[in-house]
Amino acid sequence: MSCKLGMPTLIEFKEIEENFVLCKELGLDFIELNMNLPYCLPQNSDLLKINLLREKYNVDLTMHFPEEIDFGAFYEPVREANITLFKDYCQWASKLNISKINVHLSQGVYFTLPEEKQYVYDIYKEKFISNLEDSFRKLSYIGKEYGIKLCVENTVLPNFLGEAMIRLSKIDDVYFTWDIGHDAHSKYKAKKLYSNFESKVIHMHMHDYNGHLDHQILFDGDIDLESRLEFMKKNNGTIVIEVKTAKALEESVKRFKEKFY
Repeated sequence: MSCKLGMPTLIEFKEIEENFVLCKELGLDFIELNMNLPYCLPQNSDLLKINLLREKYNVDLTMHFPEEIDFGAFYEPVREANITLFKDYCQWASKLNISKINVHLSQGVYFTLPEEKQYVYDIYKEKFISNLEDSFRKLSYIGKEYGIKLCVENTVLPNFLGEAMIRLSKIDDVYFTWDIGHDAHSKYKAKKLYSNFESKVIHMHMHDYNGHLDHQILFDGDIDLESRLEFMKKNNGTIVIEVKTAKALEESVKRFKEKFY
């Protein structure tokens, strides 16, 4: 097994050490700190304590950047502030030996018309993608400075975001996270997209999709998990088993190990 396996930080827990305990009990390699959870935020965290926990439980860390942060915003002061926030988090993350930061692309605001939704970023697509390219050149440089790989995650993929990801793939030191549950929910748009730059897909969020909902327990849905695992082995990638409760995580890890170990 060449891929490292991890877990997300869980909303049912109230402090960070509970995640370390579960991670160790399940025999996983790392935790993805979710920066939407207050107990993960730098201002609420003790670096010394977290590093002691890393040593005590022999667990590594990655980071999930706040989902609402928008690097394509038309408001330049907002976009620059978001880049500054990324740098601040990289400085903090580097002190925890965090190797990867996962980020989302914002769909932005949409207008609900009588027969359809129209996304502002789609109407002004070239300006939006240009903003993203400028932001991600800066972000990738910052990440490299701190020894951290920047990974862009697929979520919902309207066409304009797919185009944006292809453009971002051409920037050095921009990598990608394949969220296979989101991908299944989006009729495998990301799978087709990533075929254009497979070597840059180095992180995975693994959960199942049952035809209606993603973030399902592994093997409760329709995704070919074995082929996804083989893909990440080929890229020497990292995999977060991204189910969202301790109970679901325990069952998913149990099934995963029974099938693949």
